[in-house]
Amino acid sequence: LKKLSDSGVLICIVTARSPSASVHFYEQLGIVNNSIICFNGALIQTNNKTLCEITIDNAIALKVINILKRYQISPSVYRRYDWFGESQDRWINEEIEITNSTFTKVNFNKLFSQNIQPNKLLGIAEPAKINAAEAHLKNSGFNDLNIHKSKSTYLEIMNNKASKRKKKKKLLEMIDIDPEKIITIGDNYNDIDMLRFSKTSVAMGNAPDEVKKFATYITDTNNDE
Repeated sequence: LKKLSDSGVLICIVTARSPSASVHFYEQLGIVNNSIICFNGALIQTNNKTLCEITIDNAIALKVINILKRYQISPSVYRRYDWFGESQDRWINEEIEITNSTFTKVNFNKLFSQNIQPNKLLGIAEPAKINAAEAHLKNSGFNDLNIHKSKSTYLEIMNNKASKRKKKKKLLEMIDIDPEKIITIGDNYNDIDMLRFSKTSVAMGNAPDEVKKFATYITDTNNDE
């Protein structure tokens, strides 16, 4: 990847994660000058400079948080490099370990009184709770939100103006690259619109079958490097 980057090929990580959970991969790969798309498209940055940002209305965010709580789901709130929640349960501890990010305990009413305008809300819980909450939210008139699972235990909620496909398209326009000349690689449900956007796309072998059918090629699993 570094050789490709050094030769002028854009390498862009497009992720549901925050910048703080993603930038270290750029440093590890030696591609720090490349753009990064975070929160499934709600934030585009290059060299820590924000190129594009989309947020969720505070009143809507609080309504969603209260619904998640009803399903005994621990909600998280993300704004740029910050990650907030009211309780630190086993799900939050696992996410800390996975992403190597800093979690801050807060009172949500106090947090939202500061007009935080989050980039993303995240619910983490057992699949049955996630499925029930997803169905409830999608049938509750939240037409301005993009609501989907990134895996069976993660429910991601963003403004519906944010998607991996939309922000990849936006970035390509900003840097004047023909969409016909890109390759997209993905492994889960929140990658489907991005895989469909690219003329050439690759699904990981560990991707769900529903995701694989939208890819041009299927490669090995992530266990095979």
